[in-house]
Amino acid sequence: MGDVLYYGDNHSAVVQLHGRADMEKPIDENLSGGKLIVLDVGLKHCGPCVKVYPTVLKLSRSMSETIVFARMNGDKNDSCMAWIRPCSMEILKDMNVMEVPTFLFITNGDICGRYVGSSKGELIGEILLYTGVRVTYTKLST
Repeated sequence: MGDVLYYGDNHSAVVQLHGRADMEKPIDENLSGGKLIVLDVGLKHCGPCVKVYPTVLKLSRSMSETIVFARMNGDKNDSCMAWIRPCSMEILKDMNVMEVPTFLFITNGDICGRYVGSSKGELIGEILLYTGVRVTYTKLST
């Protein structure tokens, strides 16, 4: 089956989150020295969310050894966005998502960063930053 360019597919390496228990599972599984979790929060009707999703799919396949990619679709489940803010787990209280697409970077049970936007290059740069890869830019002389 080919890539689906919108939220709602079940055939990719991206973990689909539909409620609090779905979110707690990858956090609990990677609490101590586990993988980085990249949580993509978006909406099906959001143009930038749809634009960045093919990048998320490709990254989820190529980086599955070190990163868990998860996605929460606010359109698919009415309670998705509501359980981000009021929640018993401290990490979920800290998410405070106000714009989409928002990518939250979670390590050892803590949010270590966030990226709001749909730029492929910036998203990859943020992921590399939170995986410990140092990225430097060199200005080419003309």
